Amino acid sequence: MAYEHTIRIPPEIISNILYRLPAKSLGRFRCVSKDWLSLISEPQFIKTHQNTRNRSQLIFVSNHRPLYSLPIHHDEAEAVLEPTKILLESYHTDFNFHGSCNGLVLVSARTCASVHVLVVLNPTTKEFVELPASDYEMINASSEIEIMYGFGYDSLNDDYKVVTISYFHYNYLIPPDDMAIHVYSLRTNTWRRVSDSPYDHSYGRNLPGVFVNGFLHWVAMKDSDHVPVILAFSLAEEKFSELPSPSLHEDVDIMYRNDCKLVVLGGKLAVFMEDEVWLMNEYGVRESWTKILVHGIHEIPMVEPMIFYDNGNFLLVGRDLMVIYDIKERSFCKSGNVSWNMKDLKVRGSYVESLVSPKFI
Repeated sequence: MAYEHTIRIPPEIISNILYRLPAKSLGRFRCVSKDWLSLISEPQFIKTHQNTRNRSQLIFVSNHRPLYSLPIHHDEAEAVLEPTKILLESYHTDFNFHGSCNGLVLVSARTCASVHVLVVLNPTTKEFVELPASDYEMINASSEIEIMYGFGYDSLNDDYKVVTISYFHYNYLIPPDDMAIHVYSLRTNTWRRVSDSPYDHSYGRNLPGVFVNGFLHWVAMKDSDHVPVILAFSLAEEKFSELPSPSLHEDVDIMYRNDCKLVVLGGKLAVFMEDEVWLMNEYGVRESWTKILVHGIHEIPMVEPMIFYDNGNFLLVGRDLMVIYDIKERSFCKSGNVSWNMKDLKVRGSYVESLVSPKFI
């Protein structure tokens, strides 16, 4: 009589193998068994996997098409890369990117009924939640409202939060009055209005907040002396503080330059300008700002370049072109051709593939 021997793999070995697999593969493996579904859905597994696998994707928006994504890292320098659709069937067009954190992405969109909504989604697992309406979108006949968004993780309360800064600009003829701050909690699914900002955020060109170290960052004007400053909004304490800015020769503040933009590079806050990057190596320390020149960028035909971090180097992305800048060699070392038929696609940010769910409740 022949006996069949069942080989049982210890659970810790299975976990170690699954930790090293891409998030997209793990999404499919949830169907293998109830045990695997339970394991892959555990918060601790998701956090460990987040620290093990962190492949980044660029995210593209278009006025008339769905969202698209594209891997940041690619091995073949001459490979032709094509963005992949991120389908959200409940929504129509007018997608705008407002930030990402731990694999979750905040976008605004319009429903098929032309209603403006905010959505937090995981492009990897396709899970998403639509945020309830907030009174930050009040309409006033004598003025027009401007809204700035930010999205990040509050580690103290284990919560993802959306922050909006809204103000009426009165056709830009006079400075705005109140800068209303609203905070949405993904855990409680509620909006709250917190203390108004004492800064003038109309200086910041309506860019999304940059999430680093538990804070959302914007450039704003200090109302008392009309000096541009880097603001940090604590998601745990829900209040603003100022960060020291990098200085040029004779203590000239670079934040006065119109082309400077806050970005996150390798988990650190940075200021990106036309041909240079200032990196804050130690958070909150003025002396830690380091200047990195991007040599040769003017020789590359790049429209609206955006900068990201790729395996220790800078990745600059424009329309139809991705180039990698070798920081040590001070030169561009690789390029990748991006191919698509829709020329109106524009890269607006990035996200990390993960299993984090936007559905707390």
